[in-house]
Amino acid sequence: MKELIDAPRARDLAGVRAAVKTDPAAARHPRPIVQAGQLGWRAAVELLQSHGADLNAKWKNYRPLHALQQEEPHAAAGKPAPERLECLEWMLGHGADPEELGAWPAARAIVVAAFVGQPPYIKVLRKGGAVVDGFAGAALGDRKLVEKALAVRPEFARERDHGGLTALQCAAGSRLPGAAVLEVAVMLLDAGAEIAAKTKSWGHDVDAVYFAASAKNLDLFRLLLDRGADPTAAVVPALWNGTTEQAILALEHGADLDRAVADGKPLLNHLICWGQIPQTMWLLANGASPNVPVDGGPSGGLARQRPYHAGRAGRGRRPAAAGSIQADPDGSGTVEEAGEARRPTAQ
Repeated sequence: MKELIDAPRARDLAGVRAAVKTDPAAARHPRPIVQAGQLGWRAAVELLQSHGADLNAKWKNYRPLHALQQEEPHAAAGKPAPERLECLEWMLGHGADPEELGAWPAARAIVVAAFVGQPPYIKVLRKGGAVVDGFAGAALGDRKLVEKALAVRPEFARERDHGGLTALQCAAGSRLPGAAVLEVAVMLLDAGAEIAAKTKSWGHDVDAVYFAASAKNLDLFRLLLDRGADPTAAVVPALWNGTTEQAILALEHGADLDRAVADGKPLLNHLICWGQIPQTMWLLANGASPNVPVDGGPSGGLARQRPYHAGRAGRGRRPAAAGSIQADPDGSGTVEEAGEARRPTAQ
């Protein structure tokens, strides 16, 4: 198996052929085909598929289609190279199903494409048979499609797609440039969409505020706060995944920084544990107390916290609650392991 993982990383097609010949069973394992998809390397994908690999195989909740679209965790994808689009088109034409769920939270490929913000992926997926229903329409900012879905079924605003995402979450997480996701979100909220509805991700349950923060969509983040989102809870994804501008909005809406909690700890302690110094300084500058008790203990917990990133190599990684969906499903190399991506610094 190791040879079949190392050779694609080196773009060594002869090495892939040799590894398949040495270990034919490994070629049918989900990990190599998902990695080849993540690399967007059609030659390797085609070779593995010809030796029995399943284009819909899943490794750590990623399928080749989903892995191809997400090169970086928590981030919009760069403009895809022609080779990546060619690989995506080839997979769709040879049995890859765009309706299968993958990534964190589990989503269809067209929703993932909206979350990474790349119209070229959406164009190829639509041509390859991806269904554009009300949920996909919400992610694409298609007001007419969402309006139609609500007219046919008013309860659509509170329903969930196959993987658990709500339409409001789909709109909030979209990074598509120019998409009318704010207008879609207003329509859904007017129809009764639940802002606090949560969806299972890798290690956390996530909501629409989390998605808006991760997409760095300040206007949609503001809308959710104006419509009743908990500002104290909202400051957590704003500082972990979003921007200080979003954190300021949460503060203006009444966030209590000393009550903000991440992974069961006061947010200030949690940020220090993970070495997030700019966010820590922002909290302190805005009045957060360094003496909030931790785990029911005495005050002064902050001073006793030891940063997780200090110590042996490999510390400083934590499970990420993806709304920004994770990359590199195989867990090694230059990209972070799915579900263990390093938290980004708020801008």
